[in-house]
Amino acid sequence: MTNPLPKILLTGACGKLSRSIRPYLVQWCSELRLTDIVSPVAEHDMETCHRADIADIDQHPETFDGIDAIVHFSGYPREADWDTLMAPNVIGSAKLWEMAQRHGVGRIVYASSNHAIGFYPRSHTVDGHVLPRPDTRYGVTKVFMEALASLYADKHGLRGFGLRIGHGSLEPKDRRMLATWVHPEDLADLVRVGLQADYLCEIVYGVSNNASAWWDNQRAHDLGYRPRHSSDPFIEALQCVVSDDPVAERYQGGTFAAAEYVGDPLRPIRAR
Repeated sequence: MTNPLPKILLTGACGKLSRSIRPYLVQWCSELRLTDIVSPVAEHDMETCHRADIADIDQHPETFDGIDAIVHFSGYPREADWDTLMAPNVIGSAKLWEMAQRHGVGRIVYASSNHAIGFYPRSHTVDGHVLPRPDTRYGVTKVFMEALASLYADKHGLRGFGLRIGHGSLEPKDRRMLATWVHPEDLADLVRVGLQADYLCEIVYGVSNNASAWWDNQRAHDLGYRPRHSSDPFIEALQCVVSDDPVAERYQGGTFAAAEYVGDPLRPIRAR
């Protein structure tokens, strides 16, 4: 980064995706303040550790002292009942934005999810401006987070950069991931864009440079995203690796869309 932010707070620091981007984040700041419901362990000189439950983050105001930007990757990472999802994904996020605003934090780069738009069919190409079509209760919590970012950007000028993340891993594993896969280095580069670029409130896609992608990520590229990885070399090996569920294979959300689905799997697709 040309102008490194001196202090960044990373929530959910012990999670898989957070651990994958931490080696990149430490290059861009004077302090990477780690927080999670379990005690993080510092792995770099720039890291400091703070234990806190995101649902009670308002009880830890010291966590925000001097922070310039937040990378918010905390939350329950899969489908669950409402009782499981509400505290970490809804209440915790609301408290985080409120505390950030009170403490003068400049921007929040946050992990939304492709499951916020998972009921768009795979035949459609969507960008960051389409209406939400969540495929699960989990997806609904990510739509809430996107709405929260919009509110605080418009009302308070707190910049919000939402990443509708696909599948983050070192390699794709099936045909769906040919479209949704993001390499950790590319995910870190998107976070860099969110920390550095000039915007007020944006939603982009956490996806590498995949020819099979269902998502128009031009806005991310306009803001400076430069993915170095692609699922294209895996096309031949993975093209036939599919599920046997017609709903999962019809919608972008895959098995998330298929879970608890009721009725005709070939019923007409909504126009919007």
